[in-house]
Amino acid sequence: MIIIVPIVIGGITVTGVKVKLPKTTLLATNTPNGYIMCGAHNM
Repeated sequence: MIIIVPIVIGGITVTGVKVKLPKTTLLATNTPNGYIMCGAHNM
């Protein structure tokens, strides 16, 4: 399952992405300047 949600941080809207995988969950936020991601290296 993939969930995409707009998130407002400090007046700036970023895109939050959650991807449910069989053994873990991948989380990411996409900003105008780049992204932050927490997930698995061995999918």
